[in-house]
Amino acid sequence: MKKETNSIFSKILGYSFLTIIAAIVLASCIKDDDGIPKVNSNGAPVITKVYLLDTLAKIRDSSIVGADPYKLLVISGENLGGVKTVSFNGYNTSFNPTYNTDNSLIIRLPAEAPAGAKATNKLMVVTGKGEASFDFRIIAKAAVYEVDKITFGADRGDVTLKGKNFEDVTSVMFSGTKTEVQIMSKTKDVVGVETMVLRFPKTNITQTTLDITNSSGTYVTVNNTFVNADEAFVIFADSIAKDFANNSWGDPLVVNKDQAFAGKNSISKSYAGGNWHLAAFSNWWPSVAYNADYKYFTFAVKGGNNPINLWITTDAGNAGFGDFVEKNKIAVPAKNWTYYKIALKDIDFWKPGSTLKQFGWRTQGPDKTEVIYFDDVMFLK
Repeated sequence: MKKETNSIFSKILGYSFLTIIAAIVLASCIKDDDGIPKVNSNGAPVITKVYLLDTLAKIRDSSIVGADPYKLLVISGENLGGVKTVSFNGYNTSFNPTYNTDNSLIIRLPAEAPAGAKATNKLMVVTGKGEASFDFRIIAKAAVYEVDKITFGADRGDVTLKGKNFEDVTSVMFSGTKTEVQIMSKTKDVVGVETMVLRFPKTNITQTTLDITNSSGTYVTVNNTFVNADEAFVIFADSIAKDFANNSWGDPLVVNKDQAFAGKNSISKSYAGGNWHLAAFSNWWPSVAYNADYKYFTFAVKGGNNPINLWITTDAGNAGFGDFVEKNKIAVPAKNWTYYKIALKDIDFWKPGSTLKQFGWRTQGPDKTEVIYFDDVMFLK
């Protein structure tokens, strides 16, 4: 209870402190004709230091020469009253003049400001009596928003990343190793979206994240783990694996050269409207004995014209082949590729001691016929 009371007391002090700042500012300035508070300054502005707002009450003498976007900064100096513009690397940012005094300005570092190797690394303040600059770097590590595929391997093509701050990327490595991934190209479109194309080397690593390093540091793709198809048990990549065959109900699986999640081909299945069709593979001989080393079932699905639910089904689980098990259900969005990486322990798929002879995806009678595409069907260690 004491700990909670102290926490509340600290928050009250924090709020009171900011209130005092605002009161001092308002008391020391008057409003100009345009409504912006006007603080009398004696000369050209001078910036002596910049520090984070959250250090204000603790370490008033702290000073920084760079920060991450969105941080609240205090620009400290002299003759800062009546600031007209503040810019980072040439990008003008907004600020609340209410918190402007002759000695300080509170401002949020904008994420839109340019960063990287070509940035000027300058903070600029302009008042009615001059301007001041200060060496200040925006810390802008690379960031990945989208990848075109997360599988790599022989004949599977390059991997394309979309994100930001790729311009000054100097290296891409398999995380925690010295294995380098080759950077094939880096581009930036008219709206600022950056693209980086990578070529993965041959390796015995089964799956990995990437360490992407630029002038601001190293970014780890924790939300994107890349899978080495060369080290997986592949059922379908560009063709159906040896000893496996079509075992679908209704229309068969068809190797399709017009669509692919990775590589050159996918496999398609027409789920007829009003029918409980099933897309499936079989391996009647020699079949596949249970192996505890396999931890994940992975595959990519491109939906039809409408969203659809599919149920993963197998003859090696507790339920029978063709049954609907709720925890085996996946939702497939319309028209786009979706990659699924499912822990085998989380679904009824392959119990210890069993032998896998057939598995697939079943649906419950779509209203209209839907053609669904599958690719990169594999088991991962």
